[in-house]
Amino acid sequence: MKHWFGNSLRGVCMGLADVIPGVSGGTVALILGIYPRLITAVGSVGAGMLRRLRMRSFRALLKEGFREPARLGDASEGAEAGHILLMASVVAGVVPAILAGAQILPPLLSSHPEQMRGLFLGLVLASVTIPARQIGRRSASRWILACVAALLTAWFAGLPEPSTRHAHGSVTLEFATPLADDIRLTPGNLTLEAPAGDGHPAVEFGLSRSRVAPAGATSLEVEVVARAAGAAGNLPAASIRAADGPVEIAAVSQPEALTGGRDPSLAYVFVGGALAISAMVLPGISGSFVLLLLGLYSFVLHSLALALQGDLRAAAVVATMLAAMAFGLLTFTRILKALFARWREATLAVLVGLMVGSLRKLWPFMEQGEDGSEVLVLPIVGDTGTLTVLMMFAVGVGAVVVLDRAGRRAGSGIGTQ
Repeated sequence: MKHWFGNSLRGVCMGLADVIPGVSGGTVALILGIYPRLITAVGSVGAGMLRRLRMRSFRALLKEGFREPARLGDASEGAEAGHILLMASVVAGVVPAILAGAQILPPLLSSHPEQMRGLFLGLVLASVTIPARQIGRRSASRWILACVAALLTAWFAGLPEPSTRHAHGSVTLEFATPLADDIRLTPGNLTLEAPAGDGHPAVEFGLSRSRVAPAGATSLEVEVVARAAGAAGNLPAASIRAADGPVEIAAVSQPEALTGGRDPSLAYVFVGGALAISAMVLPGISGSFVLLLLGLYSFVLHSLALALQGDLRAAAVVATMLAAMAFGLLTFTRILKALFARWREATLAVLVGLMVGSLRKLWPFMEQGEDGSEVLVLPIVGDTGTLTVLMMFAVGVGAVVVLDRAGRRAGSGIGTQ
């Protein structure tokens, strides 16, 4: 039983990673030494496995294997039972971790973005060595595969999030005192909020583009856009009543309703969920980031929170997402299983490239461009914030080194099937 509980703890780590845009649950599975076995297990799901589950003798074998894995044996029946127990134990950790992480991690990422990115950068960068050392023959073709995968992933990670389904409008900011100097307001440094009320949740807004408030100004009219896609951002006049940014704002005036927010169709949610789970399976590509690019990330998290409160419409969105994830998982893992079986080293080279390319999304130091896009910058040497980021980076690297050594001692590294 201890063996399967350990896999549940690995599932917790994977679930927490899958909530974070830029971090892949597949990367965590690779770090924790269960990636190839998990791909093999999920890829083996089929009609034959379902038929076995109806057999009393097979269910008895599952119970014995749950208590003592050594009793499963080496026969095909024991292997299938092991696959089921591995998947069940990992899922038992992934599901509650995603539910809890959806409530805990977004605020933490908002309050300490650079430090958290530094931690994840250390985790992913150090974990690149895990699949890299499994490539026995480092030929030119392997290097080319890794470089192409890295370049494509870096390009993909740099794509801006679309805002076509986000509510938008204009507000006037009233400053507490006339500004002494010019103040630059960006989509990243100014947050406006419409508090919960009248059946709608709290909704956050940001600037649609950067603006400079000139010295001496007492007010400034700005265009705003909801940070989450969906109709929840379509709010009546005077809904936005609070603002937090680099200057003290005494009041916010919103004379007209906010419009333009559209909920995506269930068909779009299904396609997005299937693509996201396929990305989650791959180390280096974040399923959450795929949802972000498709304009579904905040919408899905918001729907999950409402579904837990009994909202039937939101529950339909969550059910569609779960169905899409099941479909995508069963389909894509079969492809990966075949790739590992036929072109193992080439597949590992591609995984190395995916992980290296994903580092672009995890770079801790960035600024908001005029259009709200992320611009990578160099750190300020000697700055306290830079030092804390480096500390978190070191923690991430150290965690991977410790986990990898422990996994190899236990015989559960990536090379173990």
